[in-house]
Amino acid sequence: MKTFRDHLALKKRDKTFAREYDKERARLRIAYDIHCARVEKKLSQKQLADKAGVTQQMVSRIENASSANTSLKTVERIAHALECDIGLIPRG
Repeated sequence: MKTFRDHLALKKRDKTFAREYDKERARLRIAYDIHCARVEKKLSQKQLADKAGVTQQMVSRIENASSANTSLKTVERIAHALECDIGLIPRG
């Protein structure tokens, strides 16, 4: 029986699939990191939004990875409000 990793490796041979998979993975990573940092600082979405100068709905969409076109400027504002840097992590 094939594992998920085997199946994924096979699917990622398709360049279009691989590109879209990597884009979605990056969005999910940003969403996860923002959510974790917010919870660690004991901030509500509304409190974070107020500090970052964005709406609570925007924070929610980012944390749920449901906003496909979030600008880097918005992510920077949220990172600054969380007292975090935006970093790059290697693909794994």
